[in-house]
Amino acid sequence: MPQVTTRFRNTGMHCPSCSMLIQMEVGDLPGVSEVVSDHATSETSVTYDPNVVGIDDIVGAIVKAGYSAEPIDA
Repeated sequence: MPQVTTRFRNTGMHCPSCSMLIQMEVGDLPGVSEVVSDHATSETSVTYDPNVVGIDDIVGAIVKAGYSAEPIDA
């Protein structure tokens, strides 16, 4: 299972709960193995299987959590 890590720049994050919401929402996606979100840097790093889940799915999950997301190094 190939794993890829992509970082996303987020807007609207202001506390640890914001990071937790993103981690929970993205972490529920099939194919995602790790999510680290940091409100202090407004960045989220996601490790996933690109054969199962795509960048659009991850951005959609972050938006569902109430934040915007843009891939930094996709």
